[in-house]
Parts: sequence; structure tokens; C-alpha cells
Amino acid sequence: MKNNSHGGNIYKKAKELGMDENKILDYSANISPLGLPEHIRNAIIAAIDGTINYPDPECTELRKAISKEDGVEPQCISCGNGGADMLYRLAFGLKPKKVLLPVPAFVEYEEAMTAAGAEMVYYAMKEDLLIREDITEWITPETDLVIICNPNNPTGLLTKRELIIKVLEKAKKTDTMVMIDECFLEICREEAEYTVKPWIEQYDNLMILKSFTKLYAIPGVRLGYLLSGNPQIIEKVNRSGQAWSVSHIAQCAGVAALGNPEYKQAVIDTVEKELDFMKEELKKLPLTLYDGKANYLFFRTSGITDLDKQLEHYGIMIRNCSNYVNLGNDYWRVAVKAHGDNLRLIAALKEILL
Repeated sequence: MKNNSHGGNIYKKAKELGMDENKILDYSANISPLGLPEHIRNAIIAAIDGTINYPDPECTELRKAISKEDGVEPQCISCGNGGADMLYRLAFGLKPKKVLLPVPAFVEYEEAMTAAGAEMVYYAMKEDLLIREDITEWITPETDLVIICNPNNPTGLLTKRELIIKVLEKAKKTDTMVMIDECFLEICREEAEYTVKPWIEQYDNLMILKSFTKLYAIPGVRLGYLLSGNPQIIEKVNRSGQAWSVSHIAQCAGVAALGNPEYKQAVIDTVEKELDFMKEELKKLPLTLYDGKANYLFFRTSGITDLDKQLEHYGIMIRNCSNYVNLGNDYWRVAVKAHGDNLRLIAALKEILL
């Protein structure tokens, strides 16, 4: 069993290093480089007085805002306490017995599914770490659920929509559910070319996982949701968690987030610019870089297995990917942050690797 650690535990790392947490650069969590936007900060502050009451268990206003943003009906939306909460709700609500997962992939999928008693079947991607059309051959009548992360976490690589539609078609024939994790897709400029949201009502076996964490830089608020055109799926997911899983503050933050499209565009522009810069700089180093499209980059340092520990001496945290299935202990993921921070990371990497 692999060590199921996650990135982003800056409080624990600050204690280990004896450093002020504000002086650590956390490249292990993929959060918007623009930080918490002012309109969401103001909404959170304004919502404090409302915490004297229980939050709306149906997330009415939040689902209306999501409906407008994603182009789906409000009844197709289930909200929860972050994307991870939705995974556990899905796992315990639907109770799939056999789950097909292309690997490497976000470790929380396996944690949630196996906690609910599921057996994992791994589709091991080749050296280029891309999903190929032969994945449809892995979908059988015994497959209850297929999970695809698009773009993939940790690689940042995209799976073409045409291939996902083929997966949906095969899964429809075998009575298999399909969940597409699009939590990072909205940060990609190519979102419209890859999202399967327009197919949410056409395929009643399709579910889409979304989160406010990455784009809006509010991981501490905890807010995620699931889209499905199948009312039975929504009902089962809703009933698998407690009624007040989304706090009043989180609901208000979500409504405010979706009311300011200018921030989203600014994040996309910043990430695209810094992603290009970081790729060019990393290509100058002795490592294998994957051409990711998300707000993080994935690379391999053949033979160097302690890069994370070396970077800690520079006050920098990166994601050690050794606990991902189908990866070794020399694979790493780094977030895309503000330009000054990225310069500091690149300088540290040059000192270590050159």
C-alpha cells in the first residue's frame, strides 16, 4: 500500500523545517497564482453574520449560479464540502464494486472508492502517460465505474473529447458509469474544446466533478460539486452525505466567485504566460518534462529521488509523486505561481540540477 500523502500541508512542513509558514513557497498545491480575489474575500466577511443560522441544505442560490455558469439545470447539480467530499459521496452513494482507473491519477479516487469497498482495476498508461483508445477494451459488463481526470493529475496532460465520448458510448453498452474530473480544466484556455458538460443530459451514465478550490484559490473554504443529468445519481449522492455539508460561508463564496468572470479570465491569462515561461526554463535542465496544460507541471529527474528534500533547504515545497500508482520515486509536480515565485523556484532547481 502506497503512502497516501497529499500536497499542501504547509503547516506541518513549517514545523518540520522550523520556518514561518508565510516564508515557505508551496509548489505542492495547485492554487491560482493570483491568490484569494477581493470579491470573494468581501463575500466571506459579509457572510459571517449569517452563520448564526444553519446553511441552506439545498444550496439553492449556489446551484442557480452554477447552473448559469455551466449551462446545466439546477437539478443536475449536487454540492459538497470540496471535490474530495463529492468523491466519497459518490463512492458511498453508488457503491461501485469494480472501478477502472487510468494511472497515474489523483490518489483520492482510490482512497474514496476502496473505502466504500470497491476493487480498483488499473489501466497503466505508457511512457508518454496518455490514455489511448484501447481503454474502451478494458470496459466490461463487470466495470461499474470509469474515472478519467481531464487534465490528468499529476501530469497536466489532456484527453481529447472524442476519446471520452468513445468511452461513454462503450460504457453505455455495458451499463457502466463514467466520472470525468474537470476540476483543473476551467483553468485551461482550451476548456471549451475538451469539456463534456454539453453531453451531461445526453448520457445518463456521465458525471462531472468540479471544484472551486483551484481557480478561486479557496482550498480552505472547501467547496465542490458534481454534475449529472441522471436524477437517480444526484439523489444517491445527496443522500450519502449529511444535510449541511456546505457551510453558509462556502455557499456565499461560491456565488460571489461565479459573479466575477473577469477574475477567471485573468487567472487563465496569467497561468498561460507563466506556464510557457516555466516550460522554457525547465527544458534547459537535465529532466524529462511533460507538456501539461494545467496550472502545474510534471517532470522526471532520472536517478534523483530527493529533489523535494533538497528544495526544502530553499524554503520550497514540491509534490513528490512517488505515491501515485504507475510512477517511480523520481517524478515531481510543481504548481504555476506568480512570476517572482517562479523565478525563485527555477533558480533553486538550477543550483541543484546543474
